[in-house]
Amino acid sequence: MVKEVKKPKSKLSRTTKQRNDSFSFGEFLFKVTATVAAAALLISYISIFINPERHWVPMFFGLYYIPIAFFNLLLLAIGIFRRRSSLLIPLIALIPSLFLADKYVKIGADERELSGESGKVVSYNLGRFSVGSRGITTAESLAGVKSFIKEQDADIVCLQEFQCPDPESLRQYFPEYQYSSQYLKEGPGYFGNVILSKYPVLNSEKVSFPETANLCLRSDIQIDGTILRIFNCHLESNAISFTTIVKRLSHKDEFKDEIVQVHGKLRSKAQKRAEQVETLCSMNAESPYPALICGDFNDVPSSYTYHRLSSGKKDSFCEGGRGFSATYSRLWPLLRIDYVLLPAEFEADSH
Repeated sequence: MVKEVKKPKSKLSRTTKQRNDSFSFGEFLFKVTATVAAAALLISYISIFINPERHWVPMFFGLYYIPIAFFNLLLLAIGIFRRRSSLLIPLIALIPSLFLADKYVKIGADERELSGESGKVVSYNLGRFSVGSRGITTAESLAGVKSFIKEQDADIVCLQEFQCPDPESLRQYFPEYQYSSQYLKEGPGYFGNVILSKYPVLNSEKVSFPETANLCLRSDIQIDGTILRIFNCHLESNAISFTTIVKRLSHKDEFKDEIVQVHGKLRSKAQKRAEQVETLCSMNAESPYPALICGDFNDVPSSYTYHRLSSGKKDSFCEGGRGFSATYSRLWPLLRIDYVLLPAEFEADSH
C-alpha cells in the first residue's frame, strides 16, 4: 500500500510568490507613470500648433518640453534596466523628439559647398546695456558691445533693446556703419530696435504692438541686385525675475505664491505674443521681397511663436549651427529665445 505524501510549501515558493506580487505592482506603477509622462510629452508636441489665445493650457507643456522629455528618457532608462515590459511607452513617446533635437543641440556640422554671394547677419539683444550682477558699469558694458560688433564685422546688425540719450547719437556709437534705421521710444532716454547696414536702407516701417513696449522694425535693404526685407523683432517679454524666485525658495508660502503669479504672467504674455506673431506673419506673407525674421522672440522652439514664424523659413542654427543652441546665459544650455530665420531660398553657412 502506497501513501501519498504532500510536501509542505517551502519558503522559496512563498518568497517567489511575494516577489511576483511585488513585481506586478511595480509594473503597474511604472506603466501608470510612463503613460502620464508620455501623455504630457504628446501635449508638448501638439502645443506648437495651438494658439494660446484660444487654448492656453497646452502652452505650458511646450514651455516645459525639455524637463518632460528628460523625465521620459529617465523612465526609458529605468525600464531597460529593470526589464519592464512597458518600456515601449516612453520609447514610442520619445521618437518625435528625434525631429526636435536639432533645434536644441547639434553634434558636428554639415559639410557642404555653398555657391553665390555671402553675407553675415548679427542679432543681439542689448537689454538696454543692463549689467546685472557682473560688477561692471554701463559704460563698460557699452564699450564691450561696441568692440564685439566691430570685431564681428557683419553686413547687417539687428539690435534689440538698444538705449541711447537721443536718436542722433546712433552714428557716434557705430561709425563703421554708413546706413541704419531705428525705432526708438522715449523714456528714460530712448530705447528700441536698430538695424545697422553696410548696404543702403531703402525704407523702414515701425511696427507697434498694442499695450506694450515691445516692438518690431522692418527695413528693406538693397544688397547688390537683391532687396532683402528685415524684420527685427523684440516680442512680448515674460517679465519674470528668476532672482526673486530663487530668493523665495526658502519661504514656502512666498514661493508658492510666486509660482502661481509666474504662471499667470506666462499665460498672459504668451497670449500677447501670439497676437504679435499673427501681425508679423501677415506682413511676411505680403512682402514682395525675400524676408529675414530675427530677434528676441522670448519663446522656446517648442512654442506656437516659433512654429508660426519659422514656417517657410530656415533656422540658422538648425542649418549651420553646432553645439547647444541656448541664447539666454542664465539658464544655459537649455533656453533658446533668440533666432535668425532665413528666407527659404537662402542657405546658412554657419551660426
